Amino acid sequence: MRREQRDREFEEFVTAAWPRLRRASFLLTHHTQDAEDLLQHVLIRAYAAWPRVRRDEAYAYVHRSLVNAYIDSTRRRRPTPTEVADRPVPSGESVIDDRSELLDLLGPLTPRERAVVVLRHYLATPEREVAAALGVTPGTVKSTASRAFARLRASQHPTDQKGSTP
Repeated sequence: MRREQRDREFEEFVTAAWPRLRRASFLLTHHTQDAEDLLQHVLIRAYAAWPRVRRDEAYAYVHRSLVNAYIDSTRRRRPTPTEVADRPVPSGESVIDDRSELLDLLGPLTPRERAVVVLRHYLATPEREVAAALGVTPGTVKSTASRAFARLRASQHPTDQKGSTP
């Protein structure tokens, strides 16, 4: 395949997949600039591998790379509280409300729990694919999702000392 054709195919793929990949990246990182940096890093690596990527599996390949790169980045560095609190606000009232609510919900989760919830329930990725992307078993995906949702429920309905809801 000629380079011009390969470049054109990659550009078409990025144009079509960018919104969904960027949204997934943002939900994983919780920070606009980090999300864009992460996605750019992944797309650079995908471009280098593009001749070997099957076109019918390109989105899955890049998506899996995005999750793996995010997990790798969480192993190296944890964000400071000021980085987490210092998030730019998008324009549009409904977008702000949706994003703010989703960020508030995902905030208390660990990186792995957040990845499982975003992949499994926001992006509707099958458990088997989530497990492969995260390098864990499907049972771990299920138990991690269960813990994440228990944590989300607890954060939505805090209990008092006796265990009853207020």
